[in-house]
Amino acid sequence: MTVISTVHGPVREGTTLTWSRRSDATELREYDELVEREPDGTGMLPDLLVIAPLTKLGGDLNYLSRTMEWRHHRPVRSDETLTAELHVTRLERQGDVVKIAFEARILAGDDVAVSGTSRGVVLGA
Repeated sequence: MTVISTVHGPVREGTTLTWSRRSDATELREYDELVEREPDGTGMLPDLLVIAPLTKLGGDLNYLSRTMEWRHHRPVRSDETLTAELHVTRLERQGDVVKIAFEARILAGDDVAVSGTSRGVVLGA
């Protein structure tokens, strides 16, 4: 069984990582300024900010994606707490490469906002 060391401790096939964060109106305003987007007044997060917690977990694994499939289930308001869940379904060393696959979802409260799967490699493992 392949095991990699991460900031979350040892990760192996079957491990589920989680991380939560909450955006606010200030962060949404800063995002709008950065991308030169006019505020729409709805307080809805752009997809980039919705997937940010999952991107953080991928970075913690030093993960490089080869394929991704995502489904958007519902929009997210800037005042909702988002929780990323990354469940490792494959972790296998093949020569000098560690291949990984996972199922993931972003929860907004108790609702699934985004879900999907990804496959790739763990760099430097």
